[in-house]
Amino acid sequence: MELSHIEIQNLAEEILLKADIEPCYKPSVTKIVAAAGLRVAPALNLAPSVYSRLKITNRDGEFDTSLESIAVNASKDAKEQRFATVYQVAFYLLFKDVDGIHESYLNSMDIDVHSDAMRLACAILMNEELFVEKFHKALKGIPNLVAVTKNLATAFFVPPFAVKHRAQDLNLNM
Repeated sequence: MELSHIEIQNLAEEILLKADIEPCYKPSVTKIVAAAGLRVAPALNLAPSVYSRLKITNRDGEFDTSLESIAVNASKDAKEQRFATVYQVAFYLLFKDVDGIHESYLNSMDIDVHSDAMRLACAILMNEELFVEKFHKALKGIPNLVAVTKNLATAFFVPPFAVKHRAQDLNLNM
């Protein structure tokens, strides 16, 4: 079941509020991870096509995150690692109560999938009001969509594919 735009926005705002983060261009991933009760660690053993991995452990009907951490591919650039971390937090928060969900991988082949986890990660890292305002300003100043994407990726410290997802989710023409 796909969540509505409003549901995604509300959930993103709840997560940021729990992490004590005001709307900003570069919210603290450390605070977001901590608010979800997870840990993050760099991983050198992930395949090049894998951005990150989250293993969910169910012990007697309860999820135990104390032993689990999000593994983020250390060979990816900082923007990709940042986004992959928040994607796994979003996946965890959306699906932790679903039977049969034990692991989540963000693979390079998955970045074109418009999943709720992808949409939520984008909403957490790119505040809607700030994104729309920056998008229109950048588009007026640089009517080249590649340059606009780079501009927004730099402003929000996310990879370009995340900017494209966010623009599509907000029905902005890229």
